Order: sequence, then structure tokens, then C-alpha cells
Amino acid sequence: MNENDMIEAPAQDGVIEMAGLLSLLTNGGGVGFGVKALDGAYRLANQAMEHLLGQAAGQVTGKSESELLPAALLAPLARCDQRILDGVAAASEEIELSVNSQPVRCLWLKLPVLGPDKKLQAIASIIYDKSPANGAARDTLERLQKTNRELQQTVVALEEVASTDKLTGAWNRRRLEECVRQEMGRFRRYQHPLSMLIVDIDSFKAINDRFGHGIGDRVLQALSALLQAGLRGTDSLARWGGEEFVVLCPDTSRATAATIAERLRARTAASRFPDVGQLTISIGVAECQAGEVWDEWFQRADEALYRAKAGGRNQVQLAPASSGPDDAEDSPVANFVQLVWRSAYECGNEEIDRGHRQLFSDANELLSAILSGQSDDQVGAIVDKLLADVGQHFREEEAIFVAAGFPGAAAHKFLHQQLIAQALSMGADYRAGKHAVGDVFQFLAHEVITKHMLGADRLFFDHIRRGAPPGG
Repeated sequence: MNENDMIEAPAQDGVIEMAGLLSLLTNGGGVGFGVKALDGAYRLANQAMEHLLGQAAGQVTGKSESELLPAALLAPLARCDQRILDGVAAASEEIELSVNSQPVRCLWLKLPVLGPDKKLQAIASIIYDKSPANGAARDTLERLQKTNRELQQTVVALEEVASTDKLTGAWNRRRLEECVRQEMGRFRRYQHPLSMLIVDIDSFKAINDRFGHGIGDRVLQALSALLQAGLRGTDSLARWGGEEFVVLCPDTSRATAATIAERLRARTAASRFPDVGQLTISIGVAECQAGEVWDEWFQRADEALYRAKAGGRNQVQLAPASSGPDDAEDSPVANFVQLVWRSAYECGNEEIDRGHRQLFSDANELLSAILSGQSDDQVGAIVDKLLADVGQHFREEEAIFVAAGFPGAAAHKFLHQQLIAQALSMGADYRAGKHAVGDVFQFLAHEVITKHMLGADRLFFDHIRRGAPPGG
């Protein structure tokens, strides 16, 4: 950052009023002023600051506070710096400086210097003598503080107007895209899941054509309020344009985002809107993929929305994972999957389907425990329940397909016995420390669910659906 940037950035971001800043940089009315970079070295300092710190002209620039001040003063000023780094608008400490060999009680005020991206670029210091004789410095600082407060209030109000959709009060596209950049940066650094919903009102043109744009606007306002009320505190709602909204869901997997979307769809369908009565929405859901840019992520969510529209509206569609190169190996959860129950897995017998859904739930509970770092005792209890549920489900399933006269019943029961033996051995080895909890999950997901439940079990599905008599 050059000297002009140092001067302009505080004024642009409401940290301090421009005329007062220029005044401080020249003579300052006895008020010391300086700006240090985040590496701790001062880049600017006026004559008053040099005088208060006992330095010759030009000697403050390039030095840190540890080189300019006694060790006893460093800790309180470091606390001020930390508060600025934590995001406060100002931090101050009263300290005693030695000026011309005389003790002088001063207030040291620190302020953030923000860049155009609202990120901290530097820290400004204002130092003034608190003695009663130094009324001019006090007046200068009080005037600056008053002007600064007024300017900050104006900046906040202008920012609110610039980032909000005037009709609905939701974020506008500009504010959403700013947040997306931040969240995608977090996603790349920490691999936290990040998902998006695109929401579109079904047949909105017909509403405008029949009732007029005034009623259409009232519908948009009511829907925005309904969507906002159905979101979590961490989710963000933006009006993308026309009758389309976008919901950004940080720290949210594709499966969880689908649950949120379905809740919003159902709430909308069950509500009545001013003048038009009932309406429905279609939603496309996409989880951000490694290596993806914003346009690619948005395109996948938009394609999912198109499928929801083409499929009859009033539904949620999930975007598949991107087909780019497989770079998920960099992720700490690369070897795990989130198991999602689908209607295609059902056999039509409620007891068997309920048991299968329970095993899906057990697997996902174990996965969640693994990834969230739960204690060994907590994970052990989940493992015990999981293995018990496997045995219980097999017994219930056998009673049903034997009663239905499935001709492969004996062979299928033998498969169950083998899997139960593996499960018991796996549980014993896990408790003895011979297997990691990830091995238990892989056994359940691969052997029990993928190979057996979604493979071998399908051999008796048609037999049960037909309700064939014994031996048929």
C-alpha cells in the first residue's frame, strides 16, 4: 500500500474523516497520528507522534512499537491490536510516555484501516496528551471522533441500501456474490461443505398477467418473508431477479440442503398468499465441488431447477456431482459417502423398507460421529446399536420372505449368517482396538448396504410384490 492509499482507505471506509486525516498528517494540532502495516512496522507518522515518542523526524517510519516504546507499554497496546484484529471499530489504552524527560499521560487510540474489500489492511494510531493544558489537542480529537461517528452511520446506511433488494428486503445479487466469494474461499481452505438453493415461483407470469404487477410484487414480498422464516440463522436469502431467489447454505452438505429445500417447498405449498391464494415453488439444489468456480456451481443448481420445472413443478431436484477431475482425495472425508435413501430402493413391504431405512440412518449417524470427533464412548454406543440393528433386521426380513415362499430363502439366510458373523467379529475387533471406526462404517456401507441390501435383497423383491404362495 502506497502513501496515497494509506490516506484514502480510512476515509473511504468511514474510519476517519478525510479533512481531519489530512490535518493530522500535517501538523495534527498536537495530536500524534501514524499508520502501521499488519507486519507491525509504521508506514506513516506525523511530527506530533514523533515528538511524543521521542524520535527525530522520519525515525518512526519502518519501526515497530517494540522498537519505539518501553517494554511495559507493549502488552496494553498489543491488546488493542488484537481487538482490532477481532473486528472492533476502535480500541484504546491510557499510557504514560516520557516527553522531554517529563511524564505525560496520553490516550492511545487505535482504529482499523480497511481496504475496498472490507478486509483489514493496516492499523491507525491517534495519540494525544490528556493534560488539562492541552485543550487544543482534545478539541481536535473530539471533533474528529464526532465527524467519524456521523460518517460511519452514513456509510452503514448507504451499504444497507446498496446491498438490499428494495422490494423484498432480501439481499440483492451484488451482496450475494460478495458473500459467495467469502464462503467459497472458506470452502477451499477448510473443505467445509457449502450448498446453494435456487428457488423459482411456478407460473409467476400467469399471476402477473391475471392480477397485475402490483399483486405480483405483494406475492414476492410474502414469499421472501416465508422463505426467510424457514431458514437457519447461518443461511442467507437473496433475490436473484424477477421471481427467482437464491439461498446460500454454509457448512451444509447436499443431503441437508435437500432437506431444507423440501421444507421450504412444503411450507410454500401449504400457505395462502395475498389475493392469489395458493402457489408453489420449484427448487434446484447443488453442493459446491472441489475445483469449481461460481459460474459452474450456479449452472449445476440452475440445471437442477430446470429439471424440477420440466418434471411438473412443485418439487426439489438435486444436482449431481460435477464431472470434472476427481480431486476429492485432498478432502479428509474422501473415503466416506453420505447415504441417501431413495424410493427406488423400496420393495413395497413396509417392515422391510423400514428396516432398510434404519440401516441408512445408522450408517449416517456413525459417519456424523466420525467426522465430528465424538468421544470413543459415544462412537462405541453407535457401533453397538448399529450391529444390533443389523441382526434384528435380518431376523425380521427372514420371517417375511420365508412366509412368502421365496425359493432362495435358505441361501439368503446363509448370507445373513455370514454377515452377522462378520459383524460380530468386526465389533469385537473394534472394541479390542484392532479395527478403526472407519472400518466399521465401510463394512456397513459396502458389505451390508451396497452389496447385500441393494444387491442380493432385490432377488426376493418381485416375489414379495407378487405375493406368490409358498413354493410358487
